[in-house]
Amino acid sequence: MTNRSLTASVKSRFLADRMIPVRLDFRLMAVVFAGLTAWLLLAMIMKNLIHGAEGSAASATSAYYSYTVRNTTRFFEGVMLIGLLTLLPQIRNEELKVVARRIYSRNRDALTAAPFMVLAGVVSFGLMMSSYSTVKARIPSIVPFAWDDTLAAWDASLFFGTDPWKLFEWVYEIPPIIITLDFLYDVWAALLVGSWITCFVATGIERARRLRYCLSLMMTWFIGGNLLALFFSSAGPCFYEHVSTDPARYADLMTHLHSLPALRNTGMQDMLWDTFKQDGIGIGGISAFPSMHCATAFLFVLMFGRTPVWRTITTAYFVAILLGSFILGWHYMIDGLAGAAVAFVCWKLGGLAVARIYPPEAK
Repeated sequence: MTNRSLTASVKSRFLADRMIPVRLDFRLMAVVFAGLTAWLLLAMIMKNLIHGAEGSAASATSAYYSYTVRNTTRFFEGVMLIGLLTLLPQIRNEELKVVARRIYSRNRDALTAAPFMVLAGVVSFGLMMSSYSTVKARIPSIVPFAWDDTLAAWDASLFFGTDPWKLFEWVYEIPPIIITLDFLYDVWAALLVGSWITCFVATGIERARRLRYCLSLMMTWFIGGNLLALFFSSAGPCFYEHVSTDPARYADLMTHLHSLPALRNTGMQDMLWDTFKQDGIGIGGISAFPSMHCATAFLFVLMFGRTPVWRTITTAYFVAILLGSFILGWHYMIDGLAGAAVAFVCWKLGGLAVARIYPPEAK
């Protein structure tokens, strides 16, 4: 027996005995982990070359894994709730046990592989965020905030001298709208993690498309969240009074926001600035340009907007995040537009890369 036939025999025996779930996508995992390892090495080299940077030895890896697990749980709780609601008509006519058995028999391979793929997704996402934050949290130490005045001026020039948030000043008088934007901005974290995990477990989506999304997200966060954020080091409107030459420019905006005690976003902004002042390396870091919220939301459109219904849902969500980014004081509007542009370019680059890995499937 040749080595090749022996390998094939052993592999078929393992698959037959379900020792290795047949739905494990080793190629996707190999490419993703290879890219993330390279990113982490670059981030560590960059960190070690920064002499005297605050928090040079600190790490938020454990915090990001906690963040990943928490938001994975939130995402799948929502998915399960929606799934149960869609199954209600069947459950009314049949016992839940019968429905569950039928679903399992139809999706046995995928369900067998799911725990392994979810674990791979959680580990890889935590690795990505650790790599990203290793650089982002140290941006002010590498390049002090210097672009806020310029970005604010560019923002105003888009609307003939008026800061974009002022065009929506009426919104602050309608708390339900602001609270909704605040919720959508907050739930973005669960959607970000969930979309990543989905690409590991959703066997109904082509492998090429799932890998394209993962690569595009990685490139978007590396190019936009690390490289461009370093070059255009900026803090954003909510921190404008601390870093600009005109501290009062966004004072009215922040007054509006702090007058609404139900918002989560103002508490998060205060926490980030307190962490920054203490030279801590916690989750997040401070960086305005480009907006990763908007970039990721635009990738949702490109990845999941494949039908008219989903295109409408994802586009509406992107618009809400874009508006919320400056209405809630996190970003200048130009940050969001730049984030979408970076995401679009990275989606195209991801398509070119995947065409070499999955030639028959790449689109």
